[in-house]
Amino acid sequence: MILYPAIDLINKECVRLKKGDYSKKTVFNKDPLKQAQIFESEGCTWVHIVDLDAAKGDESKNGSILLEIKKKTNLKIQFGGGIRTSERLKSLFDLGVDRAIIGTAAFKDLNFLASMASDYPRRIWLGTDVLDGKIKINGWTEDSDKDLDNALDFASKQNIGGIILTDINKDGMMQGPNIEMTADIASKYKIPVILSGGVSKIDDIAMINEFEDKGISGLICGRAIYDNKIDIAEAIKILGNQDAQN
Repeated sequence: MILYPAIDLINKECVRLKKGDYSKKTVFNKDPLKQAQIFESEGCTWVHIVDLDAAKGDESKNGSILLEIKKKTNLKIQFGGGIRTSERLKSLFDLGVDRAIIGTAAFKDLNFLASMASDYPRRIWLGTDVLDGKIKINGWTEDSDKDLDNALDFASKQNIGGIILTDINKDGMMQGPNIEMTADIASKYKIPVILSGGVSKIDDIAMINEFEDKGISGLICGRAIYDNKIDIAEAIKILGNQDAQN
């Protein structure tokens, strides 16, 4: 199972939010490249990067960060945030992003997801952010009009790599992940799912790892790493081989 340490970007700084609230921002590192290099030195092979400026619809200045990380580390980049057009997607792959997460644009137009998955087989993952059973879009600031089950049923039939599932109630709260919901979706739709939100201690990682055969292919961890609640080397020892195909 793959560990994806998280770098959330606002104005070129590495931050974390609580439940997606932009007013509850903590800056953990003013140099995201150095943070990525730390992750690599501790044994990670992937990094999960979200452009929170772009996710909310604001102008983003974070593209140079992606380029630096790609040039100055060997990390594979899983990237999301503000991917609303085919042009934006192409520019990210041109920068060297290995895997792209489409959320808002997919839930506004599921045919866009299907088209991009056809153009970039297995390199597109569906970013599914859920709050109390509802899909949230535009940086978690709005509800989608799509039904969760219907949307995931459609997506699972496309040539996507999988689903990145965030329980917003758990995100940044350090209260444990929603393993049950994640495993249920992975089992129901027979598609790899990466768990996001609430991973707060090493015991959480050991527990999530038990569900790998249910379809949970990885987990995203942010705040617990920054708060030194989880040691990356210890986590990787539990999770095993960190090689993942696109």
